[in-house]
Amino acid sequence: MRSIFNITGLLFVLIISGCTTQTQRAGFDSKKASAANTELGVAYLQKGKYKVAMGKLKKALEYDDDNADAHHYIAELYRRLEQNDLADEHFKTAMDLDADNSSLKNNYAIFLCGTGSYEKGLKYLNNVLLDPLYSNKGQAYENMGICVEKLGNIKKAEEYYLSSLKFNMNSPSALLGLAQIEFDKRNVKLASQYLTRHNKIARPTAQSLWLGLIIARKQGMKGKAGSLALKIKQYFPDSKEAKYLEKLKIR
Repeated sequence: MRSIFNITGLLFVLIISGCTTQTQRAGFDSKKASAANTELGVAYLQKGKYKVAMGKLKKALEYDDDNADAHHYIAELYRRLEQNDLADEHFKTAMDLDADNSSLKNNYAIFLCGTGSYEKGLKYLNNVLLDPLYSNKGQAYENMGICVEKLGNIKKAEEYYLSSLKFNMNSPSALLGLAQIEFDKRNVKLASQYLTRHNKIARPTAQSLWLGLIIARKQGMKGKAGSLALKIKQYFPDSKEAKYLEKLKIR
């Protein structure tokens, strides 16, 4: 009898436990859980912790596959990881769910310009600039400059970069773009000024170090040029700029 009682009691506990679980699930708000995971995912994305960000954003989509923000930021993460097919898929889904989101349009445009769809990217950026409530128009102009520069329209790129600086005088890509444009126009002094401003607010890249190197060589500053060459080799050994150094035998 004792063993029968124990089994019966166990079954009773399991039944009660099952009811409790079902009650908890019934009160569970999947959309709130999705939003919370999206917020965490974005925070980790901004910190460069891509693996953790991916886990949170995937969890957000498990809770709510219609979460436009989750699709938006997982697309941005895939873009940074250069998984372009997945990035495009999620950007398109996000656009279907939230077509009037200017921040989404801006990021999708960056992706499009980065993958060679320049005209389509510019179309989205122009649309962003028409939004009177969009607060980051300086970035939109900056992105337009990058996009048209890749198309070879240097004059238009310069106009967009200058427009970007009117909204944000510390726009890094605009400053670097203008530095390169002025150097190409042989305005070495102005190019150096733009690059100096860029270097004060942005981390060095292979491109910025290379531009600094060739400006230094033009100004006869061999020691500075050598120091910048060393940084390119040390921090960006696989970059095209490092390959230029080897080819030109710059030390």
